[in-house]
Amino acid sequence: MPTLDSILANADIHTLFQPIMDAHQHTILGHEALSRGPEHSPYHSAAALFNLAKTCQRSVELEQLCLELAIGQFMALQLEGRLFVNLSAAAVLALDVSKLVSQLAYQGLASERLVIELTEQYQNDVESLRSVAASLREAGIALALDDLGAAFSGLRRWLDLTPEFIKLDRYFIQSLHEDPVRRLFVASLLELANQLNTAFIVEGVETLQEWHALQQLGIRYYQGYLLGRPQPVPAPVAWPPILATGTGHEQQTPMRELVHPMPTLTPERPCQEVFELFHQDEQLHCLPVITPQGKAIGIIRRNRLLAHFAERFGHSLYAKRPVRSLMDHQPIQVDAGLDVLQVSQHLIEHNSDEMDAWFIICEEGRYLGMGSVRELMRRLTHYQLQMARHANPLTLLPGNVPIQQALERAIAMQERFHLAYCDLNFFKPYNDVYGYDRGDQLITLVATLLRKHLGQRHNFIGHLGGDDFILLLRHPGWEQHIVAMQAELRQVRQHYYRDEDWRAGGIQSLDRDGQPRFFPLLELAIGLVGWQPGCGVTATQLSEQLTQAKKAAKQLSGEDYWLETGGRVAC
Repeated sequence: MPTLDSILANADIHTLFQPIMDAHQHTILGHEALSRGPEHSPYHSAAALFNLAKTCQRSVELEQLCLELAIGQFMALQLEGRLFVNLSAAAVLALDVSKLVSQLAYQGLASERLVIELTEQYQNDVESLRSVAASLREAGIALALDDLGAAFSGLRRWLDLTPEFIKLDRYFIQSLHEDPVRRLFVASLLELANQLNTAFIVEGVETLQEWHALQQLGIRYYQGYLLGRPQPVPAPVAWPPILATGTGHEQQTPMRELVHPMPTLTPERPCQEVFELFHQDEQLHCLPVITPQGKAIGIIRRNRLLAHFAERFGHSLYAKRPVRSLMDHQPIQVDAGLDVLQVSQHLIEHNSDEMDAWFIICEEGRYLGMGSVRELMRRLTHYQLQMARHANPLTLLPGNVPIQQALERAIAMQERFHLAYCDLNFFKPYNDVYGYDRGDQLITLVATLLRKHLGQRHNFIGHLGGDDFILLLRHPGWEQHIVAMQAELRQVRQHYYRDEDWRAGGIQSLDRDGQPRFFPLLELAIGLVGWQPGCGVTATQLSEQLTQAKKAAKQLSGEDYWLETGGRVAC
């Protein structure tokens, strides 16, 4: 049986890597290194190995060895993105930062690609940890807090150390799709992270339901078995279906229409040759670095390369180095299928100080070309001007003209879809009792919930006016999204009633004949009709059938939606 002495002396540690994914750019943010002991021994599991070291009071020594081996293996495998390595507070305090930087340089890993994950609670080490964290940042090494929420001191650690990354404990995402309170809590933490400019990583994503619920909240970074298990050599990532947290507008110009061809570089291209390319073409501001397999791994920027060559002895130091040593390892990358609205939001959320006038466009993980921020903004401005002309002033959703255009385009595309008419039951008496300002707040609430639950890519949300909305649904699983939206509406509508009205289950008001009557709590009636290629139904006929579906839906109580069937079905 191996002993701790033999494990440390022989470096008998196996390093596994688990990917951390960027769902906005459809790329790998990095890999977390996970250490295991000798195979076929009682110390193969991480818990047993580190418990042994703790018992022997040699935890820091073991952690330092794991860090060294993780760096070496990460570079040997030439893995993408950043390297995340777990260290306890004691191991962080014991770090010799200058020695670590030298070790990174020897292994060929840029210090900006290393992230130290703080894994345990601390009591009286705050000032010392702040000092070490400052030294790490000065060297370009980032800090992450692991398992946020696993203990009461998580928020305090966040405040104390202001890390670059936060990793949310799996506890908070279990059954997230079924628990509105958990969704609210995670959304609040995400908002706080955005305000503090901290990257928010969700750990332990294991099911498609969790993935979709997190997508709807706008989460960008993910880690978990659904995306990839810890392995000695990470397997290619099989992406789950991406749900864009859409605006509710129809998809606009896809990125593949904005592709600009540009010369590409291999990672091993000497910097001297790249310098000459920039020297020959003054209009060339950056070049993509592409692997022989067609994967974009970085961008080399003109200003950075020239600045290095301008340093004292710069030419001698950098001329023969491969371009990968000076490239930006985390360039902006977007999928070719995303539209201008989605990509513009990604650019806004990008935290890089070097956000350039160009970004990389990929398709199914392979380099397609470069995109221009200027062209993107021109297309976005044109779209926004068009939308503003016909948008509803209260909700800013597309109005009558865009709704009709979207319907006609959907039929012309000859793809199956469902059309929905949404109308609030008992809205007029509510307006009469509570006033128009409160009524406008309710309409805005409905628009917000429609965007949240049904604003996926390829869907369309329009506002006819008043309390009437039109949905054009092409994204699969719309039934579940309607059910979830209705459940949330029934939960939050209480806040729009006085306590006595809520307890009574409705309000007293006058009906259309001026007679006093009791009106139940507000409900959203949703009537749907389907359309598919070859059914011969025109846009006008479909609109007529939709009106009938809405009338049928308004006669129901407590139902999520009404789908026309039988003789009146559209197709």
